[in-house]
Order: sequence, then structure tokens, then C-alpha cells
Amino acid sequence: MITCIVAMDEQGGIGLNGELPWHIKEDLIHFKNMTLQHTILMGKKTYLSIGKALPKRHNLVVTHHPELLKDEKDVEVIKDLEAYFKQNVDSEEMIYVIGGANVYAQALPYAKYLAISHIKGTFLCDTFFPHFDAKQYDIIKIEEFEAFVFKLYEKKQ
Repeated sequence: MITCIVAMDEQGGIGLNGELPWHIKEDLIHFKNMTLQHTILMGKKTYLSIGKALPKRHNLVVTHHPELLKDEKDVEVIKDLEAYFKQNVDSEEMIYVIGGANVYAQALPYAKYLAISHIKGTFLCDTFFPHFDAKQYDIIKIEEFEAFVFKLYEKKQ
């Protein structure tokens, strides 16, 4: 199952200069708890901003230049993202797409779930989560936190 997991502010902002525009420990813990022992898929820029493979997860990095990651440990390179999504859209394995914006945009048609931390407030951002039609989803879980509200959206059949 493909799930886009993201934290976004009230205007859909997700990043600034390749970094998170906020530091919310509770959200980072929530992200870690959801993704541990699962596959995470990210673009090359997201991987480079993190700086390493995330432990106890199967790390997939999308790039057309796999030679840039040849010395990286614990990373599997995906060259054809659309083919990967088509092959795995009905997988029982939980695959979390963790960014960036272009990877999210390509994942949305295939994602069964959107796991969104709605950060309270607005931040200076230069990167945004792609628009999605909320009418195509049911909210199946809501968790309130001090700085954000987590909502799990499931695509309607």
C-alpha cells in the first residue's frame, strides 16, 4: 500500500531551502513510529537533506543519476518511479512516500492513504504539497497534538 506521509502548514507548505521550516519533536516522533520497519521512498534531494539512510527502514531513493549514490549504504535506487508505483500499487507492503514535492505529485494517483500532519500556522516555504481533492478521501483517523493535527485519509473506492 502506498501512503504519502507529510507535514504541511496551513497553506500546504512543506519545505524551505531543502529543509523543514519548523522543528516539531512530536511530529518527528510520530513520523518515526509510523515508518519504522517499513519501506520509505524519497527523491534524491530529500535523501540529501536528511543526509543518510533512516535506520530500521528500507530506504528507496529516486534518481536518474544512481552513480551519485553508489557509495551510500542501506539505500536502494529507483530509476523509474512510475514503473515502481504501477508494480507496487496493490502491494500488501506498506510503502511510505516521504517527499519531495515532485515525488508526492507522482505518487498521488497511486496512494491509497495520505498521512498528513497539519501543522498549526503558516511558515515561510518555497516547496508545497501538491493539490489533492479532499472529496476523493475519507478521514479515517484524527489525532490532536499541541502543534499539529494528524489526519489519515483513505482514498474512496
